[in-house]
Amino acid sequence: MEYLQIQHLSKIYKKSNNQIYAVHDVSFNVKKGSFVAITGKSGSGKSTLLHMLAGLEIPSQGEIILDGTQLFSFTEDQLTIFRRRQIGMVYQFYNLIPTLNVEENILLPVLLDHVEVDQIYFNQIISLLHIEDELKSYPNELSGGQQQRVALARALIHRPTILLCDEPTGNLDSLHSREICDLLKLINKKYDTTILLITHDMDIAMQADEVYRMKDGCLTRYEEFQ
Repeated sequence: MEYLQIQHLSKIYKKSNNQIYAVHDVSFNVKKGSFVAITGKSGSGKSTLLHMLAGLEIPSQGEIILDGTQLFSFTEDQLTIFRRRQIGMVYQFYNLIPTLNVEENILLPVLLDHVEVDQIYFNQIISLLHIEDELKSYPNELSGGQQQRVALARALIHRPTILLCDEPTGNLDSLHSREICDLLKLINKKYDTTILLITHDMDIAMQADEVYRMKDGCLTRYEEFQ
């Protein structure tokens, strides 16, 4: 089943009298429960594409249909709620709140939504990510790998149907990069979570079910750019 449909998506920036395509006429589909990686050099447009898929940037052209819903048919407030409930985001630099401890950081999306915490699921997540002993620690007391595990837990706490990861291993050494990649694969299989991963590391990208490359704003399947 096509869970995510991207149709003729473009992001155009105007500079003087010129139009610059950060993303140029991109179309592809993502099946529910699949693990898709997009690789490419810095400045190729892959992060801009991901931010549009997350509803953080408005496309200049094209459509994004997530689980049958056109993403930009919402008002800004509706989109914020939809994004918080349906889309998990993981960033390169973790984006944890330094004044909150690990438990508070993880539970923040649930508390913002004023819903009861599913303690059983919470315990599953922290056990899966091996951070159960760090709940009262603060971000500055953790290693980079531990902080990224906390960021993953926060992204998963609302049981998102899609997880968007923007260079989640870009700030980690090779050992911790592999650990995060293995955890993403485990999450994908255990919870049937659709994952779309942005990375510049081809070794990480090749762990996915499908691989694409961004170059000059255009998207190509792996088989086509070998």
